[in-house]
Amino acid sequence: MTRWVGRSSEPGRIRDERGAAAVEFAIVAPLLFLLVFAIIDFGFGFHAWDGTQNAAREGARVGAVTPDTSQIISRVRQSADFLDQSVMNVSVDCAAEGSSSFGSCGWTEGDTVRVIVTYRYSYMTPLPTLVGMGDTMTLRSVSEARFEGV
Repeated sequence: MTRWVGRSSEPGRIRDERGAAAVEFAIVAPLLFLLVFAIIDFGFGFHAWDGTQNAAREGARVGAVTPDTSQIISRVRQSADFLDQSVMNVSVDCAAEGSSSFGSCGWTEGDTVRVIVTYRYSYMTPLPTLVGMGDTMTLRSVSEARFEGV
């Protein structure tokens, strides 16, 4: 006696399951793609943030040995040359030794040099906009060094 598997005329029995995998994939695929694109966006954002951190640190290292702000800014921009320079701002401040008030100082030995790098990162996917985070994120990195004199 031969028995057919897969199709049954008996009530309450599971009939043909062809196409079930396609339906399951159609349900799960948007969540999978959402997760993959979120990971990609986070990775590129983290890379940009790490670049601004490194650039600020490089600028502070140059600022420790020279009072020339244009040279400090140039080093910061060279360190982050892979980022969009048009949306990156660099500021250099100095505070007298023992003071926490940044502004103008005499650039004497012992002063504190502060380099601030601000970068406006544009998301690669529309996902953050859909969840209310906007289409850009402002990254800010600060690094300080002691001015060692010329």
